[in-house]
Amino acid sequence: MNREQLMSDYPNLMSLFDEELDEHRFLVVVDENVEEEADEADIFDPTEYNWIIYLPERVKEALGEERFSNIYDHLEGLEIVEDLMMDEEDLFGIRSSEDEERIVREVLGVLERLAAEIKEESA
Repeated sequence: MNREQLMSDYPNLMSLFDEELDEHRFLVVVDENVEEEADEADIFDPTEYNWIIYLPERVKEALGEERFSNIYDHLEGLEIVEDLMMDEEDLFGIRSSEDEERIVREVLGVLERLAAEIKEESA
């Protein structure tokens, strides 16, 4: 997803940032959770949570502490989420049968709705 697509699909979210963000990984990182050699180092068991979601600090700063602290509830309510576990306020394990692109779009959709709330409150 390039900058133009992000601006088009998530205008409220993108308006929260002064910097030129040109790919979704600056806003949300979704990686497949694969089993590594050092299993004890795994935060999320790959057999239970097949994806890991990380939300960078800039997202927390843009949304504010209060909204960001409720992000788990918003993610848990997504139709694509079969199971969700939070390790830290910005790191989640997710079980989903969807692919990376769909998960990214869903998480960005949550962030867009939260950004729209900010915009409405400031209007």
